[in-house]
Amino acid sequence: MKTRTFGRTGLGVTELGYGAMELRRMDEAEAGGLLNAVLNSGINFIDTAPDYGLSEELIGKTIPHRRDEYILASKCGCNIPRDADDDVGHIWTQEKVFHNVDLSLKRMKTDHLDLLQVHSGSAAEIVQGEVVEALKKVQEQGKVRFIGYTATGQRRFGIEDMPEMLAWDAFDFYQLPYCVVARTHENTITDLKCRDLGTILRGTVKPWYCRVYDDKGEWEVLWEQANLDDLMSENEDRYRFMLRFAISHPNYSTVIIGTKNPDHLRANVQTVTDGPLPDDVYTEAKRRLDAFGMTAG
Repeated sequence: MKTRTFGRTGLGVTELGYGAMELRRMDEAEAGGLLNAVLNSGINFIDTAPDYGLSEELIGKTIPHRRDEYILASKCGCNIPRDADDDVGHIWTQEKVFHNVDLSLKRMKTDHLDLLQVHSGSAAEIVQGEVVEALKKVQEQGKVRFIGYTATGQRRFGIEDMPEMLAWDAFDFYQLPYCVVARTHENTITDLKCRDLGTILRGTVKPWYCRVYDDKGEWEVLWEQANLDDLMSENEDRYRFMLRFAISHPNYSTVIIGTKNPDHLRANVQTVTDGPLPDDVYTEAKRRLDAFGMTAG
C-alpha cells in the first residue's frame, strides 16, 4: 500500500489506516485475528484511545510482538477510569495527560506512542489545563514522539478553535472529520498541508459523524439532491464512492476506518488500492454539492 509523508514528522503513513474503536466490541481472539489482518494487508497506522473500551488492552495482548510494523496513535484528556458512570468523559489537565499516557503504554505493552492527540477540548480548556506543556513533557521523556489534536462533534469539529491552535504552532498534526456530504474541513486539509502538518481523516464513510444532522437519514436526502448515484461507476456502492471521494483530496495524509469485519477490511484495502475518483468525476461531484449548498469549509 502506498504511503504519504505525515507532515513535518517525516513518518511515512499508509493511505489507509485502521481506527481501533471497533475493537471494543470484540473478544481477544477476534481482535487478534483482525489486527494481524490489518498489518498483513500492509496498513501501518493504528489509531485508538483510552476510552475506546478494551481497544488498547487488545492491541497490547495481540500484536505487541509486531510493534515495529505500525505507527501507534492514541489520545489524552480521557477520564479513564471514571469515578462514576455519570462522571464527565474528558478532563483536560496535565495530571490527566500523564495518567492517560502511562495507562496507554501499560495497556499496549510499548515504551512509546508515536502520536498523542488531545481528545477534543476547546483552546481555552487546553490553555487553562496547561495541556500543551504536559504534552511537551511526555515528549521530552521519550514516551511520545509527536503531538496533535483530534476534533470531535462536541467542539463543532474544531472550527471555532483551530485558528487559535494553529497560531500556537504546537501540534504536528490534526485528526478531522471529512466526508463527501460533510465537507466542513475540505479547505482546512489544504491549509494544514501548506503548513507541513499531518492530517488524519475520519468519518469518511459515516457522514453522521461529520456533520450535525437532525437524523442519520438526512445525509441521504442531500446525496440524492446532488444525484451522486449518477456519478458512481458500475458495481460501485455509496460506501466505496465516499471513500474514493475522500482519498481524491490531494492533501490528506491518511484515512482511518474502523471495522470488526475482515471482509470490510479487505474491501477498504481494495478500494484505496484502486485509487481516487477520476478527475472529471471528482470535479463534477463537488460542482453538484456546491449547487445544493454542501460547500467546502
